[in-house]
Amino acid sequence: MPDRGLLERSAIHAQVLGGTHPAPWTLTGVRWAQLTFEVGREAALATMPADVSRPVPCYARLLVLAAEVSPAGPLRLAALMTGGRYKMMPKNVLVDAIVDGPADDVAAAFGAPYRSGRISLGQDGSRVVAEISDGELTLGTLMLPAIYAIDPGMLRWDPWLGFTEAGVQLQIVEYGPQVQASEAFLSKGATLETPVALPRTNQWRKLRNINTISASYGQGEITLTAPEVQQAIL
Repeated sequence: MPDRGLLERSAIHAQVLGGTHPAPWTLTGVRWAQLTFEVGREAALATMPADVSRPVPCYARLLVLAAEVSPAGPLRLAALMTGGRYKMMPKNVLVDAIVDGPADDVAAAFGAPYRSGRISLGQDGSRVVAEISDGELTLGTLMLPAIYAIDPGMLRWDPWLGFTEAGVQLQIVEYGPQVQASEAFLSKGATLETPVALPRTNQWRKLRNINTISASYGQGEITLTAPEVQQAIL
């Protein structure tokens, strides 16, 4: 039997959908960096609802993007996710998501776990660096050295699982990025550093990078699809 997620219902902070900018959102003038990396089994299972099972090895993903245009204005986003299988298909479970920009609008359109923070994403020649903080603590520094061009069709994008609230009911919703890349790159030797000063209870520290699996960088357009309810969380 596969290992099932151990995330308790009481630990889920869901969000009621609404607001003035409903999904889907088309983001243009986008630059992004994504890292896939191995994480500890216990840390991964603690982020997944019971209906999500873990892959082997356990892995997480960090997507950092900067969009010049969105329905609510310019934004930067850093989404920390764990990889899992849901209804037999690969998914990314959102664990934490920092928004540098219209955080309340993003949360109203897509649900939890979006919150405000500070993000930088820069390219210096063939080197890409992103820094993420929640406004008080530095959460991580992502570095992609020596990026090299590839066919954009080589990149894979799995759907995301997030959480919404409808009355007293908590729900798992599915949505995610549909990407039209004008340029795409890979990087070998990418790193994600999480400060040792982070509390041991912080998810970014729990999901620290044990081993990098892959890293990519790209530019183009991303559409975040509208959340679709998959099931209630009992």
